[in-house]
Amino acid sequence: MRRNIITALVFGVLICASQAFELKIPVQYDTLSNGLKVIIIPDTNVAVVSCRLYYFMGSMYEGPGTSGLSHMYEHMMFKGTKRMGTKDYKKEKAFMNTIDSIDAIIVDLKNKGTDEKDSSIVAYRKQIFGILDQQRKYMKKDEIWETYQNNGGTYLNAWTSDEITAYTVTLPQNKVELFCWVEADRMANPVLREFYSERDVVTEERRMRYENRPLNGYWEKLMAHFYLAHPYRIPTIGWMSDIRSYTRKKMRDHVNRYYTPDNALIVLVGNVNAKEALPLIKRYFEPIPRAAVPKEEIVTREPAPIGETRFTVYNDVQPRIDILFHIPGYPHEDLFALDIVEGILSGRSGRLYKRLVNEDKTCTDAGAGTVYHLHNGYFYAWANLKADADPMVVEKALLEELDKLAGTTPTQKELDRIKNSIQMFFIKKLKFLEGLSDQVAWFERLGSWEDLLEYPKNIEKVSLETVPTIVKKYCNPEFKTVGRLLQKQTEEKSNKKSKEANY
Repeated sequence: MRRNIITALVFGVLICASQAFELKIPVQYDTLSNGLKVIIIPDTNVAVVSCRLYYFMGSMYEGPGTSGLSHMYEHMMFKGTKRMGTKDYKKEKAFMNTIDSIDAIIVDLKNKGTDEKDSSIVAYRKQIFGILDQQRKYMKKDEIWETYQNNGGTYLNAWTSDEITAYTVTLPQNKVELFCWVEADRMANPVLREFYSERDVVTEERRMRYENRPLNGYWEKLMAHFYLAHPYRIPTIGWMSDIRSYTRKKMRDHVNRYYTPDNALIVLVGNVNAKEALPLIKRYFEPIPRAAVPKEEIVTREPAPIGETRFTVYNDVQPRIDILFHIPGYPHEDLFALDIVEGILSGRSGRLYKRLVNEDKTCTDAGAGTVYHLHNGYFYAWANLKADADPMVVEKALLEELDKLAGTTPTQKELDRIKNSIQMFFIKKLKFLEGLSDQVAWFERLGSWEDLLEYPKNIEKVSLETVPTIVKKYCNPEFKTVGRLLQKQTEEKSNKKSKEANY
């Protein structure tokens, strides 16, 4: 029995731990008439407010020709609006219209099969950048960024994932109205200025992060093999050919469809008075209309696997093996048991590290992970191999440890250790304004912010007998996806040591 009793108020979160964690978060929850959701969590123990605007939009809503648009818009949101980032928007607009007309010619040429490196397209692109240089005379570069910073803003950032996009800043308590003014303006009046030069920036970002980083490129392609049907297979940054085909019209259509108040959530956490903040939010955001056509939810679900998938990449990097299995989307009670399985296998005290690093000495690290998704998630076991390790032997060892866990229950001591670790790590994420903001938003995206309160209890409910049952249910080796990132010489040694029959 856990004897320590912890009671603490941390950034508005009451945490009590005895036999189980009890979370109490003083949430003020509202929905505006235009569909915008608002969560306010007050805490007078701090002097600042984490101000975050989340859109329930990510790469899962993209497809051929539009992959990466949400990530690209993350860049464009800092380019300004009709009021911010400009000295004279009307004059700017004339230049942008001219640029669009030239780009339409480029699109037509590309549709007819002309290569992007053709001299005619190169000449048209040169024209675009010449006009852009003229437009820049009327621009105020980085005005949004500097406005926040000049008013004490920190943690100014943005990020995009499969299912959510976030724009974040932490401000002094008397600057909440500034956040409302800036973000309402960005929602209502975005201007896609410097679009084509920023498209080149994203092109280079993709080249540096994926084409030039073997591990990222491997993982991106592995996801495309793992997900046969669901758009989770689409990389958040987008495919290169799609990025190079973006137009301002395509982006405007994307923004008008998804970046609207009825698809958004504001979260304020910190020294904020809900009775004062909510009227401000309504004043600035409620006049913004809903999307003309409501967002269509994704109906595609990943079909059940009917066999094994294998994917191997050779490169000059540390060898790695990943074994993936399909699991349900959120909410599903089995996900909490899978988090326990992850804990048993992961970390320096986990079974995979003990076996592959300490005992077999074939790997430098090993572990497991449970990845929650709104629809179809995945559980995976992984290992980083030593240069001289046989990948076939390591893969076999990973599967053996999963099989052991499927055959016997863990000890009560082991289960208690894992539960304590998961619960404490979860609480730790809530001890910071920004972490609490993201967790509340994430659970609201998955279904309801109130599910956050139940997570520690759901972990506590997992029994010893549940663990092997869950491993058997989801970690069936007949339906695994195996990714291998190998050095060429490693594979040559492997072929000498073992045959396919050793699987």
